[in-house]
Amino acid sequence: MPDFMQRRRWARMLDRNAERLSGVDVPEKGWIATMRLALGMSAEQVALRKGVSRNAVYQAERSEKEGAVSLKQMENLAAAMGGTFVYAIIPNDQIEQLKFRQAMRKAHYLSREEPDFGSWSKDEQSDWIDDTAAELLHKLPSDFWDDC
Repeated sequence: MPDFMQRRRWARMLDRNAERLSGVDVPEKGWIATMRLALGMSAEQVALRKGVSRNAVYQAERSEKEGAVSLKQMENLAAAMGGTFVYAIIPNDQIEQLKFRQAMRKAHYLSREEPDFGSWSKDEQSDWIDDTAAELLHKLPSDFWDDC
């Protein structure tokens, strides 16, 4: 498991990239067809550059729309059209927020196992949840992301 500093560097990188890529819309025709059409290239011209048949280009365009195109195909077609294929997983929120929400879910789940938790005051319960979530965030136990 990577250390805290490495995880923090990765989190910052993901957060920065998520910010840069937020709002990127997938073109209605897909990336392959949109790039090809914007360049004014025929499928045959792309096929010649890639060393495949025109039908293979059309098939890749259909496969992309269906979510079945391979990453390698996207990379090769992008290169054939003078582009670069970029593949990314972008977090829906900042990494620390995702971790915090999971820590809170986990703390609430663990509270069910805490003896007499239900008899504590609301303030005591809230403090216990907050403290447990903070400890989970600090230690990141191996079961941190297990379903609760």
